[in-house]
Amino acid sequence: MKKHFNREKVNFMVSKEILIQFRQLIPAGERSNFINEALEEALIDYGRRKAIDGMRRLSEENLNISTKEFLKTRHEGLL
Repeated sequence: MKKHFNREKVNFMVSKEILIQFRQLIPAGERSNFINEALEEALIDYGRRKAIDGMRRLSEENLNISTKEFLKTRHEGLL
């Protein structure tokens, strides 16, 4: 596991079922690293899905733009 520095304590809710599994499977000293890595992977996946959805919408609308134009539009939050 990679070390994560520059951390901040957060407070959020999870279902009791997930919390039970989490506590059973992940040792106490590894939980913060596990959560950091799981969130990092989930955020990357979420970003990819959003980009794919944006490209799909453009395709459905028959808009022909370059990859550079698409990325600029995506970066500006317009998709």
